[in-house]
Amino acid sequence: MKPRDGMKRERAFELDLLRGIAVVMMMLHHFAFDLRFEFGLPLFAFIEKPWFIDWVRLPFVMVFLVVSGICGSFTRSNAKRGLRLLVVALLFTAATSVYSVLSGDQEFIFFNVLHLLAVGTLLYATVEAIERRRSPNGAPTRGGDAFLVLFAAVVLWAQGATGSLGIPPSAWHLPFFWQSGAISVSMGDYMPMIPWLGFFLIGIVIGRTLYITRTSAFPRLQANTAVQRGTAPVRFVGRHALAFYVLHQPVLLGVLYLLHALGAF
Repeated sequence: MKPRDGMKRERAFELDLLRGIAVVMMMLHHFAFDLRFEFGLPLFAFIEKPWFIDWVRLPFVMVFLVVSGICGSFTRSNAKRGLRLLVVALLFTAATSVYSVLSGDQEFIFFNVLHLLAVGTLLYATVEAIERRRSPNGAPTRGGDAFLVLFAAVVLWAQGATGSLGIPPSAWHLPFFWQSGAISVSMGDYMPMIPWLGFFLIGIVIGRTLYITRTSAFPRLQANTAVQRGTAPVRFVGRHALAFYVLHQPVLLGVLYLLHALGAF
């Protein structure tokens, strides 16, 4: 991670570690999901239990988004980063759509974490552009912090409000929330902006306030050789979270289908 002044500094290891843990848990969840639903094996029934969904899966999703927001506050050019994410997200949508049409399996991905991160990053890039015009050195402003906090609060509040407002299901609502019957196809993955964009924006605010120096909040652990060695594999995953997210499922399914063809299960 590089600060806006261009000076090279060490990465905040705890952010790579937390994001790596979240990505590893996601990959394990997808592994269990594939065996249970793609191959019909009577395994990992717990992934359908409310306790797993609410108390295991959701917290790791929240951690991933908050840490991604913190890391976004470190980036020198969120406009470029957001556009790159958007391109990757649209390619991901195109690839899953082609696969769904050719295979007959409905694995469309119209709006998931990639799209969410792209939108959130571009939104923050807009806030930064306004701040650069109003602040002599382009530093974060209280007005920017207030806007981000208010925006996050509205997005999180809207999660509970949409149902009570009686908003009818419609394909136009896809980026924001999902209601059964809104679209006639099933999606392989979906992460609406309501409420998930709120957690990303919370991460941005945390980064702007607690990580002003763009360095680790735990310098002693950062300098501890045993900690660095022990966490290195998971931190590697965290540093390359986007690549692991995009590639893990095709690789995982490819290996499982090969093992299935060989009679392993």
